[in-house]
Amino acid sequence: MRLSTHIFRVAISARAITFSGPTFIHRMKFLLALLSLSASAFAQQNLIPNWNFSDPVPLKGYRVDFPYQDWYAKNAGYLSQTTMAGRKCAMISLPPGVAGNEGGKIETALVPAEPGATYRVEVSALLPDFSAKIHCECYAVDPRADLVRADQETKGVRITIMRRPAMDGLPALVQIYRAQMPDPPKGGQWAKVEREFTLPLEWKAAGAMVKPAYLTIKAFTYEATMGAGKAYFTDFKLTKIKSPVPGAAPKPGGAKGVYDNKPQ
Repeated sequence: MRLSTHIFRVAISARAITFSGPTFIHRMKFLLALLSLSASAFAQQNLIPNWNFSDPVPLKGYRVDFPYQDWYAKNAGYLSQTTMAGRKCAMISLPPGVAGNEGGKIETALVPAEPGATYRVEVSALLPDFSAKIHCECYAVDPRADLVRADQETKGVRITIMRRPAMDGLPALVQIYRAQMPDPPKGGQWAKVEREFTLPLEWKAAGAMVKPAYLTIKAFTYEATMGAGKAYFTDFKLTKIKSPVPGAAPKPGGAKGVYDNKPQ
């Protein structure tokens, strides 16, 4: 079918929509198909800002500094933006002794989550020296008052890795769900890992039922070595591919049900 034989004009004004071509019905079907494709593309747009590090500001939108997490107090010093094998990316450069202990990580911006929706997540990694774990993590608003949380933590229940204090215009958040992606292979070439997951409609956290509020993608690099090395990550993609379906979301649970894979 040649497009030249089916060219038509759509004239839109405040009064009417007119078509010129062989048949009105054929033109309408074609227009509706185009609108459907456009709607599908819009619905599955990437939710991660600066997903391929194209912004002129290095690492714009990414979270690399975690002063509220004791384990990652020095993490920001290991992160920088570079170009590797033809692709702009984040580089995690770990000095001797770090990969075998705390490791290093980078997290995308927190983006709004829809309870019960199904998402697709993709990340590309190049791992010449270290291994990596990649997760898409879901946060809810922490249901505990600050005084209650502080009292719990003085008794030894500390969740600094699982909790984000109120900052950057957002309330205190607590992690309730995490989808682990397939492990990217080590080597000198870019490798993409991907998966789909469905968020729960609600989850139990700190004794209260809470709803998913935000999503972020985290790339964490580590290795059982005392040596130095580097890891590279780019093309962070998160798209909503399906709206909530009754009965399809994971069932509410407590701490033991937070992860669909073992935590790392």
